[in-house]
Amino acid sequence: MEIKRKHIAVAVINAITVMAVSGAAYAQSGEPQKVERVEITGSNIKRSISDESALPITILNAKELREAGVTSAEGVIQRIASSQSSTGSSQVIGSGTQGRSNANLRGLGANKTLVLLNGRRIAAFAFDSSTIDLNAIPFAAIERIEVLRDGASAIYGTDAIGGVINFITRSDYQGGAVSGEYTSPQHKGGVDKRATISGGFGDLNKDNYNLFAVLDWRQAGKISAIDRAFAATGVIPEKGVFLTSGTSFPANFTQGSLAGNPSRAAGCALPASLPLRSTTCRYDYTSAIDLQPDVEQKTFMTRGSINLGAGHKASLEYYRAETETISRVAPDPVTGLVMTPSSPFFPRTYAGIDPTRNITVSWRMVPAGQRESTSNTLGQRAVADLSGVVAGWDYRGGLFWSESSGDDAVTNGYVNKSRIQAGITSGVLNPFGAPTQAGIDLIEAAKAKGISQAAKGNTKGVDLRASRELFALAGGAAAVSFGGEFRKETYRNDTVDAIVLNVPSLGRDAYHVSGDRNVAALSAEMILPLSKALEVQLAARYDRYSDFGSTFNPKIGFLFKPVANVFARGSYNTGFRAPALDEIYGPQSVSFTADAYNDPLLCPNGKVAAGGVETRDCGQQAQLKSGGNRALKPEKSTTFTLGVGFEPAKGVVLTADYWNITLKNQISGFPEQAIFSDPARYASRYFRCNQLTAAVQATLDRCQNEFANSNAIGYVLALLDNLGGVKTDGVDISAAYAFPMGTTGNFNVSLNSTWVHNYEYQRTTTDAFVPNVGRYVDSSPVFRWQHVLGLGWNRGALAAQLNIRHKTGYTDQNQVDPGFENQVKAYTLVDISGTWSGMKNLAVTLGVKNLFDTKPPFSNQGTVFQKGYDPRYADAVGRAYMVRAAYNFR
Repeated sequence: MEIKRKHIAVAVINAITVMAVSGAAYAQSGEPQKVERVEITGSNIKRSISDESALPITILNAKELREAGVTSAEGVIQRIASSQSSTGSSQVIGSGTQGRSNANLRGLGANKTLVLLNGRRIAAFAFDSSTIDLNAIPFAAIERIEVLRDGASAIYGTDAIGGVINFITRSDYQGGAVSGEYTSPQHKGGVDKRATISGGFGDLNKDNYNLFAVLDWRQAGKISAIDRAFAATGVIPEKGVFLTSGTSFPANFTQGSLAGNPSRAAGCALPASLPLRSTTCRYDYTSAIDLQPDVEQKTFMTRGSINLGAGHKASLEYYRAETETISRVAPDPVTGLVMTPSSPFFPRTYAGIDPTRNITVSWRMVPAGQRESTSNTLGQRAVADLSGVVAGWDYRGGLFWSESSGDDAVTNGYVNKSRIQAGITSGVLNPFGAPTQAGIDLIEAAKAKGISQAAKGNTKGVDLRASRELFALAGGAAAVSFGGEFRKETYRNDTVDAIVLNVPSLGRDAYHVSGDRNVAALSAEMILPLSKALEVQLAARYDRYSDFGSTFNPKIGFLFKPVANVFARGSYNTGFRAPALDEIYGPQSVSFTADAYNDPLLCPNGKVAAGGVETRDCGQQAQLKSGGNRALKPEKSTTFTLGVGFEPAKGVVLTADYWNITLKNQISGFPEQAIFSDPARYASRYFRCNQLTAAVQATLDRCQNEFANSNAIGYVLALLDNLGGVKTDGVDISAAYAFPMGTTGNFNVSLNSTWVHNYEYQRTTTDAFVPNVGRYVDSSPVFRWQHVLGLGWNRGALAAQLNIRHKTGYTDQNQVDPGFENQVKAYTLVDISGTWSGMKNLAVTLGVKNLFDTKPPFSNQGTVFQKGYDPRYADAVGRAYMVRAAYNFR
């Protein structure tokens, strides 16, 4: 089969080559025409701007986005209707995302959305090597964003299954500009500040050169859970939500089947420690986390261009983006601590305790304060680009280097377990009450501080592509493009063993992994205007990977325009995603599940069974073994689109595009929610302590000391694998209307909407497909409808915008008792802003984000640390007032 695919690849590319050669005579003898041509996302052929309707593209103007209060590339994604979700800075809370921000078109996963900068790749995020961190995009330098809502592996290669987001910077700039922005929420926390300075000189057309640079700084403040009533606690009895931890302060203890807490009789230590069990306390960890971290970003970009004469231009480009993210979660839960009867704090009078035997203590380290971690990431890219025209061919080639690096550090609240154990053994520490000064000093000395993990990913290579018009057809000149690319990708991820081995709550094993590969690609594309009404696009790309082999992906598309104001378009293409280096070479290590669960054997339905221990087996995060797999195969897809467009009147454009995507060999860890929801079916994924070697048990708290060789869950297995398939289809709808109203001003309205008809996936290749639209399944929902509506007006020096974003509701995760099932309500946000530019070179914008102070809809999800809502889809900031001023020096 692979040989056959290679033959097809050669045949297609050869066919396009023959047509290109045969058309060269026509192209050389034709009269030159000065028509402005540009490269559009989704094609390598330079064309007139009027041809853009052939591709399903959404174009966002960065200037308008800034005036609407969008301050980052992450904020841009929230304005894209086809983006089902996005990983943002808030997801760093308790999740180990290191503050990255990702896009996720069509809900297929962030690793299946290709993000480009000026049409070229940037290095994947250092810590996972499979997604692009949007924080690395120099947003202050961006001119526009083009979103291709179609598969594009035939043009760009791997990852372009869900679509392509191309951030395009200014090509040149003259003069200078400074701007500042301040956003102040009505509620506590979350202040956002930004300052930008840019400048450039030289006119490419007159001086034959241009040099410009942009420097940007942004700071966003934290929001604490206790400062938002809708997310201040994980205990919401009226909703059936009791998302708490069995590691409390004061501490719980176990001795055999006995579980207790000396403070339980007095009602525990309210408000964070709660008497929700008959003999032990539960800790409301939600009350002690942040909803949004502190973030500081610094970006710099510069570009120099020079006209070399005879139609050739050379450019050098460099950008640097630094991001610091400081996140805080609840105090350290230290489990598996042993207290001997000789301790002065041994609860020897507790009913049922054996005063001659050790007890095992689970202690929430409230005296140590919140756990605080700092992630520092650095994204860089340098490009040397040469473009021009040679013998009628528009060419562009370049050398590129891009790197993503970062480190994760513990800066407060994390403790060295062995030192805490020594403090309990010596009798200095009292886990059942307030510490003495000596105890406070010991806890402070036991805090682990320093870098715990560092990673780096690098991409470097060379590319070249060329296009030209060929022979005449009935609808115009045929055009062709050829391209080639070679790149090398490297990856390295290391832990600092002295920290990770002594701080169990980091949820990491010690590891030192690396990998690399080479990628070579050839591509060809052809545009055939067969008649005035019909145009056909043919494209193909052949990619060769040094670590898994080759893949060939063709595409055929068409544009049919029978009359001036009506058109139809469609395409069929195949796509692929190569396994990321981290997915192949990443360590197989044990961390924590996202949700808390009951052991189906020892605590079924939350009731302690024979051999069970409440603080170990009931409502606790389990341990999960995940990691890389060197046997992974590429994900493969087929995409079909069919759309129509209509211009019923001047200034009015209506489009509807149907899309259908089928994905095979989906790479994912097996969903933990499925393992615990159907333990009988997935029994082989449970590994209990008595099934593990002594060496493995020694690394797992719940298998140590008195729990060694017990029937407790050691871990559940969820390594990366090629699981089942995904099927999804739906319709993108857009409408735009621009209409002048004389002295009243100019008005415009735009609507971008996505309706998902079906989204279903398999957990394994032998499982039935699980429907996900309008339902929270495993770890997330898929929204049926999403809309982005924009209204604009301008008159002279005044302009105004009203933007509305809407998501429909869905059936919640509902891991609650019967009678408490929830339907998450629809969510709508309205932003408004106005700009005055009545003074020369000065523009001032005032705005209100979330005009109606809409609170996130309630959700009983337990997948992410924040509770009471889902931060992946809703905003915790609330109403915020924005002021922005920009001054241009000309």
